[in-house]
Amino acid sequence: MASIHKKRLGSGKIVWELTHGRGQGRIRMVVGDSRPEASAALALFNRQLAQQGAAPTQVSLEDALSKYGEHLKVNRRPGTARRYGRVLKTFGSFIGNSHAGVRLLREIKSCQIEDYKRKRLAGEIKETETEEETRQEQLLREELKANPRSGSPQGNAKYGWLGRKKLRQKVTPKTINYEVQCINTFFHWAIKQNYLFSNPTTIVEKFRLPKKSLPKFMTTEDLRRFFQACSAEQRRIYSTMLLTGMRKGELENLTWADVHFELGIIFIQAKEGWNPKTDERIIPISPVLSRILREQHRDRRSSHWVFSNKYGNQLSHLLDKLKNICRKAGIKEATLHSLRHSFGAHLRMAGVSLADIADLMGHKDLATTQIYAKVEQQHLRAVIEKLTPLVPINVSPECVTHGENPEMENFNPLISKGLLEGNQEMAGRQGFEPR
Repeated sequence: MASIHKKRLGSGKIVWELTHGRGQGRIRMVVGDSRPEASAALALFNRQLAQQGAAPTQVSLEDALSKYGEHLKVNRRPGTARRYGRVLKTFGSFIGNSHAGVRLLREIKSCQIEDYKRKRLAGEIKETETEEETRQEQLLREELKANPRSGSPQGNAKYGWLGRKKLRQKVTPKTINYEVQCINTFFHWAIKQNYLFSNPTTIVEKFRLPKKSLPKFMTTEDLRRFFQACSAEQRRIYSTMLLTGMRKGELENLTWADVHFELGIIFIQAKEGWNPKTDERIIPISPVLSRILREQHRDRRSSHWVFSNKYGNQLSHLLDKLKNICRKAGIKEATLHSLRHSFGAHLRMAGVSLADIADLMGHKDLATTQIYAKVEQQHLRAVIEKLTPLVPINVSPECVTHGENPEMENFNPLISKGLLEGNQEMAGRQGFEPR
């Protein structure tokens, strides 16, 4: 069994050391400046020893990061593996540059992760691209240099990757919180591999962020003006996103094999080279969506992709096109996810339960869907009406409730009479049937 004892360092400082085993395999490490701190570390060490049947293996940070990278490639989606790989490569470079004395994984302390947070927020640390990204860029540039003449649009499409967004040195607290979570996941994996017995990120605090109060969705008027500014093909694309709540990747990877007209469903499922963000799910096809998809099938350019570009290849640049339409329509710039939020928000305003919305949107946790509860305020208005007698103006409660007073018409645009009428008008054009 392991034990703890005091030790005097060369500087004269007294610390507590944990030891385990004998001879060449003996483990010795500093675990704290006080007995309580060392006792807590000893308890964690003994628990890990009991669970694994052996003491934690000594491994370098570089080797652990490399093995975790292989683990990500097998157990995570490619996009997730790339993002995690970039964060951990940046963290590893930071440790090597700022804390050169740290070589072993178990030598990393929470104070060094706090140092990473502070310097990352100050813009003193730049993200490091993964070896795969560096190699891909080098190969594409060499190929482009050897063949400067423009080829077919399909052949040139791969060079568009060179115009990707470059790594930023100044990032937001939200991004840093995500990076700390990636680092935490890495150390959690290392404990399972018996490389560590404690996670140094456990006591690292994340930045406090303001909670989102409302989802960023498009109002009925915004949607009306947006679709008026669309071409026929664009209207089919973005109407499908709105009427299904699909994510960008789900729409881009939608194939005709996923659309079952006879059953009235769309099947969101994994494909070669792409996995959905959440579990596979079924989306019902409404009558208006059925007409849209049948029209798309009639004018299809690809026998595989539901929505494709003019060359019959997989659709891309959806966000740029959406922003151009917003500018043309004279409305605030939206995002592709705004259409997904609009799907959830308008369903909630139409009286659909949060459980049904969560099922349609593919949310694993109902707590994710709670954001749409805030757009339906009827029950809160009933509570606020109890204060009406305190206001010395000649307005009856009935007028406030039913929106008959023009001064109260704009009290809450989410539930005002005008918007409800707009929803009914929208239902006649696009198949919404508010309940």
